[in-house]
Amino acid sequence: MNQKIKPFNYSGEIISNSSKSYFQRVIALISISKTTCLVHGLYNDDDVKVALGIFKAIGGKVKKNTNNIFLDSRDVYPGSNISLSCGESGLSTRMFGTVLTCIFSIIKLNGDRSIANRKIDFSELSQLGVLVKHVSKRMPIILKGNLSSGTINVDGSQGSQLISGLLIALSSLKKDSVINVKNLVSKPYVLMTIQILKEFGISIINEDFSKFIIKGNQIPVSRDYFVEGDWSGAAFHLVGAAISGEVSITGLNLASLQADIKILDVLLMCGSKVIKGENSVTVKKGRLESFVFDAQNCPDLFPPLVVLASCCIGVTKISGVNRLSNKESNRAVVLQLEFKKLGIEIDIRGDDMLITGTTHIIGNEVDSNGDHRIAMALATMASVSNSPINILNADVVAKSYSNYFNDLEKVSN
Repeated sequence: MNQKIKPFNYSGEIISNSSKSYFQRVIALISISKTTCLVHGLYNDDDVKVALGIFKAIGGKVKKNTNNIFLDSRDVYPGSNISLSCGESGLSTRMFGTVLTCIFSIIKLNGDRSIANRKIDFSELSQLGVLVKHVSKRMPIILKGNLSSGTINVDGSQGSQLISGLLIALSSLKKDSVINVKNLVSKPYVLMTIQILKEFGISIINEDFSKFIIKGNQIPVSRDYFVEGDWSGAAFHLVGAAISGEVSITGLNLASLQADIKILDVLLMCGSKVIKGENSVTVKKGRLESFVFDAQNCPDLFPPLVVLASCCIGVTKISGVNRLSNKESNRAVVLQLEFKKLGIEIDIRGDDMLITGTTHIIGNEVDSNGDHRIAMALATMASVSNSPINILNADVVAKSYSNYFNDLEKVSN
């Protein structure tokens, strides 16, 4: 699907979509817990659908209602082998691949589109009895052997998703375990996993993100769970308001552990007007100055930050480019290519991205390159462009924010 966005200014109010990061983690936890959970939140994004598909494939029961979903894993039993479709979700691939080794002896992981060409490394699981078969760390991936308790050493420089899977999985095993981690990035996502586990009655000892001690045989409590709003999706609308008008977003947790809540710090840093409510945020356009920001721990903010930087006076520097090559696209290269079509110069120097702000942003035909966050970033640019922006392959937004274009229409003036 292609999407033509005419020039507009942000004006209005929307309700945040649910955080897919929280949703997927809760589903993974319930999958091996032999319990039930009523999860309150919107579940129509593709990555959440993938997690639910895996849950049903292993024998879990799912009952959908309008704004909640009932999960029942009491009939999930250990098995010899299973083949799972992970869609295009890196989180579901790494997390469910790890978690389900607790109950399946052989797991085959398959993926679609970009995930098939992304490196997915499970090799460290061999320390706990799981052997990995793949070609160049790409799908299909076969995991053989059940995960065992013990001590595992993990390199966290490429992300935290495997660690999140281990925290969930090891807490369900009979004996105690230890995860030693070096070079950990995306620390907020590990904290998110620990928070979710705590809310289900599972305790993790975190020793300065370098050592995690997990008591074995911890059984999650059965409870209702409310998924908080998604700061990753909200970031695009908040930035859009900062460069062109005003928007209010409700349903956001102002004390969230989501890494992308950092967008508020950047908006204040560059001169935007930010008003915080009890569970909402309002952003108004201001005089925007260039900024310096390290996105190492929140790489998904790169696309909305590039939108913001494009409209700031001066040259902005965003660090953490090394985190962008193994996403749905090579985001650094794609941002540079597609934003150039809109008249914006982006220079990449090592781990830094330099964006020169401008007041002359042109409309053009651009391509999402199969990346949901690139599509949303390009659509947001229409709020400051001098003519329409036509986005090729815009339907990829459904991966994380299926209602994005409907919400965009609500706040377009």
